[in-house]
Amino acid sequence: MALVDLLRSVELFDGLTDQQFETLAAVFDERTYKRNEMVFEQGDEGDRLYVVRRGFVEIVVDDEQSEEGPRTIINLGRGQVFGEMALVDRGKRSATVRSVDDGTTVNSISRQTFTDLCEKDTAIGYAVMRNIAADLSFKLRLRNLPEQS
Repeated sequence: MALVDLLRSVELFDGLTDQQFETLAAVFDERTYKRNEMVFEQGDEGDRLYVVRRGFVEIVVDDEQSEEGPRTIINLGRGQVFGEMALVDRGKRSATVRSVDDGTTVNSISRQTFTDLCEKDTAIGYAVMRNIAADLSFKLRLRNLPEQS
């Protein structure tokens, strides 16, 4: 699958034109990981957004207050995004991400590259930030719903 087609399948990039997808794809990097290789660790500086191209990654959280130790939150596969908050703030990573399989491939874009791109085409930045805001709003609403028995 071509990177442009992969990016078209990602909700975070909804609303972009064909030309904007081409522009975006041109500035993404690609890296392939071995099984259990770390993409980044909880507490690292957040500086890139990632899209899974092939294979799976595992999101692991280590809550130091919990006696359970590190726990897997979710596995993500092709077309799924992680690290998107790095485009919004300069906070530390809230989880560890590691490859599940040999040959897991992810494409990524640095915050600085994304910022530079948005300065050239503000419509890209507007669409992506709008989509991030909508996703965060949805997650907050779900979190604040009363629990059903």
